[in-house]
Amino acid sequence: MGATVTDATEPYQESQSKASASQAGGQKGASEALAKNAAGAAASQPREPETEKARSIREQYLAFARVVVGASALNYLSLYERYASDRPDVQQAAQALDQNLAKLALQAGNAPRVVTQLLAQGPFTQFQTRTLSPEAKQAALPGLLQYAQSTVETAQRQRFVDFASTVTGKVWNYPDLYREHVGSDLTAIQLDQKVAAAALKAGEAPEAIAALLQHSPYARFQREVRQVKPEVLEQYAKGTVAQVQELQSLRPVPSEKAQQRSQSRDRSVDR
Repeated sequence: MGATVTDATEPYQESQSKASASQAGGQKGASEALAKNAAGAAASQPREPETEKARSIREQYLAFARVVVGASALNYLSLYERYASDRPDVQQAAQALDQNLAKLALQAGNAPRVVTQLLAQGPFTQFQTRTLSPEAKQAALPGLLQYAQSTVETAQRQRFVDFASTVTGKVWNYPDLYREHVGSDLTAIQLDQKVAAAALKAGEAPEAIAALLQHSPYARFQREVRQVKPEVLEQYAKGTVAQVQELQSLRPVPSEKAQQRSQSRDRSVDR
């Protein structure tokens, strides 16, 4: 009888063991799923800035981004969720945001190096580094820095093209503007002077205009073809802005009476 009882309980014990193993496996799978979901949720959130300086730069980025997208009440999390994705179309939109933001920040008088730091807090860059370890993030920094610098350079070139289109009365793109003006130093320098004058009239700071002129066709040709040192081009740009400022200060401003006489003559001609 004892043998019969033992034989009868073996299938039950085996079944219990399998059930326990299955339960343990299920718990392990559930834990792994929860951990995976938690990691995914963490990856979908932007990293918090590690320093007060980085936090301040992020706030500056957000302030410019609100202007670019036209949403004054936008917070950083909503901005990140809108532009952070693996989808190519969303990544293109994030890069376009960086481009427009860089133009706006440069126009506001921020130095190119400052704008480069701003872009590091944008959704595009933050999404690229969201899951990286400190070591991997450090290794990725050169590529991210190159992206930011390239974005700022493109923004400066576009700003120059915008002014050049205004002063010449012709719509340009940068390659055509470059080809048209690098054949003559005099023509290229005169374009720089006209652009500087227009930028000053628009209220831009002299420092911002000097930085802008370092991306003109003339400056690019001198740097890339004639191997002129950056510090020499910087002095040229500053000197050009100073010269234009001096010319503008010497230009006589018509008095109110002179303007009235001119208007009277115009009315007489009309009659």
